[in-house]
Amino acid sequence: MTIHFNESNKACTLERICPISISETDCNHKIKISVLFNFMQDLAAKSIDTYGHQYSCDGLAKNGLGWFIIRYRVEFDEYPKDVKEIKLQTESRGCQRMTSFRDFEIFDNESGERILRAASSWFIVNLENKSVVNIAQEFPNFLRYEKRDEDLVLQKLKTLGSVDGEKVFKVRYEDMDINNHVNNVVYITWALEALDYDFRCAHNLKTIDVYFKHDVKYGEEIISQVKYDYENLATEHLIKNKNTGDELCLLKVTYY
Repeated sequence: MTIHFNESNKACTLERICPISISETDCNHKIKISVLFNFMQDLAAKSIDTYGHQYSCDGLAKNGLGWFIIRYRVEFDEYPKDVKEIKLQTESRGCQRMTSFRDFEIFDNESGERILRAASSWFIVNLENKSVVNIAQEFPNFLRYEKRDEDLVLQKLKTLGSVDGEKVFKVRYEDMDINNHVNNVVYITWALEALDYDFRCAHNLKTIDVYFKHDVKYGEEIISQVKYDYENLATEHLIKNKNTGDELCLLKVTYY
């Protein structure tokens, strides 16, 4: 991994090269969407380590705290197919009160062509009482957020009014993360699994917006619901707890 520091805007970017294995591609030779999100999540964890142990996953865990992602906005230049190696870059954009912001870019490392850019927002959460920490107050030395003209906009998502299809899943041990909650990437996988197989094979992802609302635990069942908008080539998704009805995650996806 390589760290780049830009003197003009004080941006600190962490970069990593990742080969793509056969197990990380689907039946259409595209990189699995879960792989791309897992790569971004892993690089975010490595990046925050460079800002000091007190901000790292291990450092926060010792104080009963944890990082939780709240929103994603991902825009694909072209969905990656037959790509052998990718280059990931991430930059912590700093915090604004309770929210920390982070950007990503992924490139085809052979051609140099950009695959996607993404924006994300994160909370630090007390793992015992689920309260959200005011990052600016509790960590006064943490970088402060400054908006840029080229920033992606994190979208507000609304719940589904009606549904065209749904699937039920049970939370597995393999779905759990270090905070003993379902890994955020699993919600995205659940959402897209509700799509019709032929529709998914025939289309490429163009944009993905995700809003994580609540967590779910081992052994619980969830319902993944989808609503198609064929005119605008888009789908809306809702993940909810089957037993309680609580909304867990909202997504909107567009295609080409």
